[in-house]
Amino acid sequence: MSFFFSLIPAILVLGILIIIHEFGHFIACRLTHVKVEKFSIGFGPEIFHWQGKETRYAVSLFPLGGFVKPAGESVSETGPEGPKPGDYLAAPLLARIFIVVAGVGMNYILAFLLFAAIFMMGRPVPGTVINGFVEGYPAKTSGFLMGDRIVQIQGQDVSTWTQMTQALDAAPEGEIEILVERKSEGVAAILSLRITPRLEVLSDLFGEQARVKRLGVTPHPQAQEYERFGLMESLAKAWQTSVMLTVLTHKALFYLATGRLSVKNMQGPIGIITMAGTAAQLGISYVLQLAANLSISLAVFNLLPVPALDGGHLLFLLIEAIRRKRVSLEVQERATQVGFALLLMLMGVIIYNDLANLNVFEKVKDIFIKP
Repeated sequence: MSFFFSLIPAILVLGILIIIHEFGHFIACRLTHVKVEKFSIGFGPEIFHWQGKETRYAVSLFPLGGFVKPAGESVSETGPEGPKPGDYLAAPLLARIFIVVAGVGMNYILAFLLFAAIFMMGRPVPGTVINGFVEGYPAKTSGFLMGDRIVQIQGQDVSTWTQMTQALDAAPEGEIEILVERKSEGVAAILSLRITPRLEVLSDLFGEQARVKRLGVTPHPQAQEYERFGLMESLAKAWQTSVMLTVLTHKALFYLATGRLSVKNMQGPIGIITMAGTAAQLGISYVLQLAANLSISLAVFNLLPVPALDGGHLLFLLIEAIRRKRVSLEVQERATQVGFALLLMLMGVIIYNDLANLNVFEKVKDIFIKP
């Protein structure tokens, strides 16, 4: 899929995530009786807008975010008489905290529901049919043939590639028994093979090492299984997946901050567009999974204690709760300006990485520098 056509699924996915996030802030304002002056999808000049009873709804030029503008959120807006009913600054502390975290909360709810839907509707996953062998590994010389379907490992039934790798890692070290289904002239037979998997120490993205067992086989791209779960199991798996991704995202951010993970591993808007195009080609379950993953990432990123993000506003509110005194609004506004500048710098670095990963700079160089 071309980059241009990848824009369509990317805009849909990001648009939904932004609308859900900002709707969280919007509905929290409504529930706490704070007036909303503007609800914008995107930043910059407005493409079009419509005026509600008290809120101006707009779609703006740059779709990399959005905002909800409550009434009376700064001193300059309240005037000499101070905050009045319906102003953000007039709301109780707990109400303001609720407004700030509601967007993130909606992103988590959306991710949870999307993951539950994915597990319930089912998704194609690699099966256990052998498509080829890796040189130097034991499977090639242990009696396996291309087209064999692995059905059991050391007494544990398997039907997907993930189940197979998990069963291998759970099996004792040394020689193990594997049952395969082999078809010959249309007749299927179950055969028992003995093999000693190869032990390897691999490093993950964070540099942490783990011991894994390898047979040296590759999956058949056409032999897929359809993985589907019931309602309760889907809800449980959705919760587990949401928690796991939250932990991994925090871990990745910590490793980035401490220099143990390169910023080159981060994906920006261009990378997201490319991923959205690929997901759209693979099917609806992959698009939903991308949306759920991005929703978790958006929630975690927004809760970082950086002024200009929801987490920065939350930090000031928590300081107010401890001090029992509001942080100077002038200090908050200056900190927000600095935070916004830092975010722009980070976005510039990420976009540069996106372009570098697509070899854009090399292509431009080839255009202007002829050999």
